[in-house]
Amino acid sequence: MNNDWKKHMSVNVDSGMWQCFKTGRSGNFTRLYSEVEGVPYFRAQRDLIIKNFEFLGEEVPELDRPENQLELDTSKLVPINLESGNSDDKKELDAWSFLFGRALFSLNEEEAAPFYLCTDGRFKDRIIIPFKSDEGVVYYFQGRALYDMSPKYLNPSTEIAPKPSDILYPYSENMDHLVVCEGPLDARSLQLQGVNATATIGSSISLRQAEILSTFKGKIILGYDNDDAGQRGVSKFDRTRKELRMEGFEVCPPPSGFKDWNEAHVADEDLFQWVTEKTTSYDFEYQISNQLNFD
Repeated sequence: MNNDWKKHMSVNVDSGMWQCFKTGRSGNFTRLYSEVEGVPYFRAQRDLIIKNFEFLGEEVPELDRPENQLELDTSKLVPINLESGNSDDKKELDAWSFLFGRALFSLNEEEAAPFYLCTDGRFKDRIIIPFKSDEGVVYYFQGRALYDMSPKYLNPSTEIAPKPSDILYPYSENMDHLVVCEGPLDARSLQLQGVNATATIGSSISLRQAEILSTFKGKIILGYDNDDAGQRGVSKFDRTRKELRMEGFEVCPPPSGFKDWNEAHVADEDLFQWVTEKTTSYDFEYQISNQLNFD
């Protein structure tokens, strides 16, 4: 706050917890550092560890590289884009047909490799859904079975990538809203319709993912699926954000009659309008009404 002569800010120097009585924002010291320095939460954690060792005059230990600097090799993968529909290779055509049928290609922006196909190894016959940084670096991916295989979704080993509970599907930090959904294809569907969205790779958010979201300055909207697992996920997020002293959030499940966002997207539902009109606060009234509907 500028010109805050009444000093609305309070910090507990023992615990590091802080609160701004003017804006209602609060959190731990790492979050405060993150907001003041304008860096992601995981980067703030790393910086503070380094500063602490330097202050004590001790050698700084070797730390894991931040998630968005872990570059995964895609050179052996087959890019799948709109042009792949002209391929003579059956598997490439099958991958293209699946993605085109799910309306997952952008028709307004040419993308060299929005998806990939793996043709050998552990991820053979799987569509690779990349998580790309702003610089185009693939820092994570998820493999979706192209044919009838189990499991349907396969994540990379932690030897080459972060744990799935430590990352989020890429989103814009500069928009006034962020819809948090379960899977990357749901987030992709929302983004193609102009909705800022991310995914937690499942309906159970981790503490680390919530910490990353805690630095987002716009409103957070939980958009988990219309099922029991989705409702449990919303309840867990509410408990987790209270532990981190995050502000309240809003909710907006996929349109009624559809199991997820991608299904609604394929049916040509206007998801931007749906999110705009149907988003509501996650308050006591919503919880009671929602519980009665599920019962």
